[in-house]
Amino acid sequence: MRSWQIFKIWGIPFKIHPYWFAILFLFSWTISNQVNLTSGDVYDTKEAWIIGFLTSFFLLSSIISHEILHTLVSLNQGVKIKKITFYFLGAILQIDKYCQTALGNIKIAIVRPILCFATASILLFISSYSASQEPVVINIVSRVGLLNLFLGFLNLIPVGSLDGGNLLKSVIWYFSGSKNKGRNFLNKVNLTLSFLVLIFGMICLFRFNFYYGFILSFFGLFGVNSSKSESQFFKIENLLKFTKVSELKLKPLRRIEFDTNFSEFNILIKNKKDASYKYFFVTNNGRWTGVVDENILKTVSIKKWERNFVGDFKKPIDSFASVSCNDKLWETIEILEEKSEGFLLVFNAADIPLGIIDRSKIGNFVLNKLGFKLPSEIINKFNYKNQYPLGIELPKIITLMKQKGDL
Repeated sequence: MRSWQIFKIWGIPFKIHPYWFAILFLFSWTISNQVNLTSGDVYDTKEAWIIGFLTSFFLLSSIISHEILHTLVSLNQGVKIKKITFYFLGAILQIDKYCQTALGNIKIAIVRPILCFATASILLFISSYSASQEPVVINIVSRVGLLNLFLGFLNLIPVGSLDGGNLLKSVIWYFSGSKNKGRNFLNKVNLTLSFLVLIFGMICLFRFNFYYGFILSFFGLFGVNSSKSESQFFKIENLLKFTKVSELKLKPLRRIEFDTNFSEFNILIKNKKDASYKYFFVTNNGRWTGVVDENILKTVSIKKWERNFVGDFKKPIDSFASVSCNDKLWETIEILEEKSEGFLLVFNAADIPLGIIDRSKIGNFVLNKLGFKLPSEIINKFNYKNQYPLGIELPKIITLMKQKGDL
């Protein structure tokens, strides 16, 4: 569903997702029910709904104000933000460039919890020492203060993408000098906490309360799977950063002698196993001299095929995009995505062609390194379509790594 823009600051649109209104109603209803159950003798139904709605509304207002200051700090630390979309208890930022320093990330991570605690302190102080005789107003102020206090502690939990998680890995990065150490440690913490939540949830499920046990078990299992996914994502990043093209199994070049006539060439085309690959590389006494496309058959009448030779129709090998066997995998993928042919020619240090690299070869290499062995039928299918197998979006991962300053 499309989000609605509420304002624009520093060129950044701040939006609210339509789901927020449904959550606002549910949260207002929950608070009003709580007021009726605990203070039904003090507030009537109308006042309970007023407390529920205004508490929810002012909580959102405080979250928006916190996000504005958080955005200001982020921009000062070099972050480039495209847009911000608010859900009920937080916001999702679409970022084009992340902060490149550990200290900058620490500042960004700590600002929201500090603002939550500051807001909570001010509101709770007002509710405790206010001379106002309006119990509804005092109730709303104290509830918004308590909810801000809750959000402050929630944000400090060292898990996932919460501020506490970003703060933990940034502090480790700052003192160790290694961003990867911070990420690895945070992922281990997430995995440990997820296992503990899962175990506690299973105990509650069978011994105490089925509903809460089920919820805790679900969150624990979700956390375990997220940690495993993060580990695999980290492995993919390392493969892209440090793997050279020479480590991949290349698709062999299809050779054809320069004096092969078109009739013989047509037979080779009919017998080829990979229907997605239409190029043949021309050799002359073992030397590479050029490349031909099977479509050259359409340029000559069948009656003249015996008198025409592929060597007379060859194009220079360097007419194709190419990479060196010593190039990094992430650089190769970027070049591959820029070219329309869907493959790259790989040369060795002596400028001799070694083979072909395409999306399917790269994707199968990454999956094999992650421990996934695909059946040959599936591999052949992706080879034919020249796609990254199983939907691995390697170009998007490279873009994200660049945004984070990892490349």
